[in-house]
Order: sequence, then C-alpha cells, then structure tokens
Amino acid sequence: MSAFTPLSSSKPANRARELDAYARRLGVAVPVDTAEGLIGQLIRRERALLTGGGTGIAIAVITALLLPGGFNAGYVPVLIFAGLGVGSAIGAALASAVSAFTRLAGPRVARSSIPGYADYVPPLERWSGRVLPALALLAVLAAWIAFSVGALGDARLSSAYIWGSAGAWLAYASVAGLVVSEVLSRRILDRGQPSASATDLAWNDGLRSRALRDLHAVPIVLGFVSVLSTFFDIGFQADYAGGVATAAAVAVGIPATLMAGGITLLILDLTSRPQQHYWRRLWADRATGTPA
Repeated sequence: MSAFTPLSSSKPANRARELDAYARRLGVAVPVDTAEGLIGQLIRRERALLTGGGTGIAIAVITALLLPGGFNAGYVPVLIFAGLGVGSAIGAALASAVSAFTRLAGPRVARSSIPGYADYVPPLERWSGRVLPALALLAVLAAWIAFSVGALGDARLSSAYIWGSAGAWLAYASVAGLVVSEVLSRRILDRGQPSASATDLAWNDGLRSRALRDLHAVPIVLGFVSVLSTFFDIGFQADYAGGVATAAAVAVGIPATLMAGGITLLILDLTSRPQQHYWRRLWADRATGTPA
C-alpha cells in the first residue's frame, strides 16, 4: 500500500518530498504555486486506487467462499490477485475519468503542434489494450468451438455455460472498457491545457498521460484476467477424453505460459519508463531537465 500510495500513506509534512519524487519520475520540476493542488489531485487518485483494490479483493474472497467444493483451492490466491488488479485498475480509471468532465480555464502556453494519443500512451500499452480484449473473446470462442466438436466432452459444460462463464463476461467487459476508455480519452485530449508557464504545461501533459494510461489499463487487465479465467474454468469443468493430463495442460500449462508472457511484457513496459513517454515525445527536444 505504501509503495502504490506514497502520498496518501505518508505524513502531511512528508508529502512535499513524495511529490518531488513523483516529479522526478515524470522528468519535470515541481511548480511551487500549484504544488498543493497537485498533491490533492494525486491523493484522490491514490485513494480511488486503494478503494478499488480493496473492493476487488473483497469480491474475490466472497467469490472464493461461494465456489463449489471441487474447485482447486490452490487457485484462490490467483483469484484474489485478479480481484486486486481489476479493482485497482477500475478505481484509478474512475478517478482519471473525472478529469474528462472537468472544465479548465485560464491562460495557455502556445505550442507548435497539438499532441495526440500516441504522445501520451506508450506503444506497448496501446497495442495491449486492443489485442487483449480480442484475445479474450477468441479464447471464449475457441472454448465453444472445442466443445461443439466434442473435444471438451459434455459432462459439465454447455454452450450457454461457456458464453455465460466468468471468462466470457470479463471478455465482454474488456471490450466495453476499451470503448469507454477511447471515448473518455478523446474528451481528455479535446480539452484545453490552461497553463501559466512551460513547467505547468509539462505537468499538465504528465497528468494527462497518467489519466489516459489509467483508462487504457482497464481493458488490458480485464482482457488478461478473462483469458486466464477461461482456461482455468474450462480446464476444471471439461470432461476430457485425455483425462487428467489434458485437463492439466489446459488449466495449468496454458495459464502459466500466459502469466509468464504477461509478466515479461509488464517488466518490459516498466523498464521503458512509460511515465516519461510523454516527456520524450513532447519535451525532450526543448530542454534537459526542467522544461523552459
């Protein structure tokens, strides 16, 4: 909690230091006149992230308690971490979505070109947000096709079960999340950027990038959890002709491979410093350090 919510979990006297650390991650100096407002805005996002994560964990625990006795208890921690990830992503996105409907007024610093979506969201995150919802739907479709041709057996499965499974509903939610994030992102990009100085404008860009990435994280997380959920669910419920070995390959081998791939992509994304993507695109050619 302290790692993901440094401003909310620190004493008020230490928040200026935490804001300075956040500013260094963005690659921009802290504007003295608006520092308090920035702290308040970041704290609201952190609290939304915490509330969403806590709610996700609570729902996951309740779901785990309601699962049938035949469900492998070893996957309950996976369910809880999935609840944490989905809840945190949605909480942060809701906080960021508020900025899409907040009117801004004030003087503006002229800039040579109008920034676009690609200037704020790194390529890996942009493509992941579009590919994962598609993969989630394809996983459900593949399960239905496998059932239809008899590869999964029919002891505990039906077409209605597959299309109404948790993985399927998460896939639908990931597609809906992508549509909503695109709409809200467009509203954020269409707003003006009132700024009294170049430093204020750089901060506006940094916070805009954070908001757009928060919105885009929802279809990514939902799509990824959907794919895992589909293979877990089908692996446990199917009556395979190949017996336990085939079930283990579907319910354990494929999800493990997907998780390894997801962790690899996450590490690649983090090592690329995505929070500074906007800086490299919009400000790196203007100054080294504080924009001027």
